[in-house]
Amino acid sequence: MQNILSQTHSGWRYIVIIVTVVVLAKYLFSWVTGREWAKLDQTLGMALPITYDIQLLIGLVLWLMQGRWSGADPTASWEHPVTMIIAIAVAHITWTRVKKAESSADKFRIGTIGFAVSGLIMALGVMRITRVV
Repeated sequence: MQNILSQTHSGWRYIVIIVTVVVLAKYLFSWVTGREWAKLDQTLGMALPITYDIQLLIGLVLWLMQGRWSGADPTASWEHPVTMIIAIAVAHITWTRVKKAESSADKFRIGTIGFAVSGLIMALGVMRITRVV
């Protein structure tokens, strides 16, 4: 079961990356070109935190099943999960602010900046766990 969850967590990251890149590209393009907020923008904005949440849920189940909180590897034990939770919190706060924004330009600006920050935090957290940084 752990192997299946580990492979799922590893594979789902590609969905997370694709959705993040698509949302950031769409929002940035729409912000720069002054487009109006559309149903697709709403759908993409909802999809991003949902994909992050799924990844977090799989990761937390793995973390519990593997007893990672024991502290054998501090980066895997605490730094990675806490970093991911922070990144996901930023994504949810961003989406809440986007929904409350009045104008299309504000929605795209808030979404682009907030989701970029969230993605950057997530990327740094992944790089730390894979020993790149």
